[in-house]
Amino acid sequence: MPQSRPSLSDAIAAVRGFNRFYTREVGLLRKTFLDTPWTLGEMRILYEIRNHAKISASDIARELELDAAYLSRLLSRLVAKGIVIRTPSETDARLHELSLSDYGQTIVNAADERQAALTADMLAPLSAAERRQLVDAMTTIETLLGKRRASTSEAGKQ
Repeated sequence: MPQSRPSLSDAIAAVRGFNRFYTREVGLLRKTFLDTPWTLGEMRILYEIRNHAKISASDIARELELDAAYLSRLLSRLVAKGIVIRTPSETDARLHELSLSDYGQTIVNAADERQAALTADMLAPLSAAERRQLVDAMTTIETLLGKRRASTSEAGKQ
């Protein structure tokens, strides 16, 4: 017997339920990220800086859809703690390029290692087939929800 399509309200309830499950499962609501002194938001910013050469605050705000004032406060704290370095842009005097200090690089690398270990612990009880099923499901989620983001981005460019 073919499965019936869920109603919009059933789909909304399922997505919201999954979001609650997943945020709890990976610890997104904890005060700090992976038992570090840094919040998830701060670590996400540090990750963007590490992975994008010559990135600016406006690039990060756009990529992460963050409020500019909130991002500015976070970056100011990270600069004051010697984690992030602001360098005036060579091509645009209004911009500063962001990079990690050696200390910042150490923080991000340690968090990456810890996150990889915790993820390995979460996946260890699964069989190879179950891991493949999980990865396929996550790819499907990204593909389907990514269509909306891509179409929104394209509409904004016109």
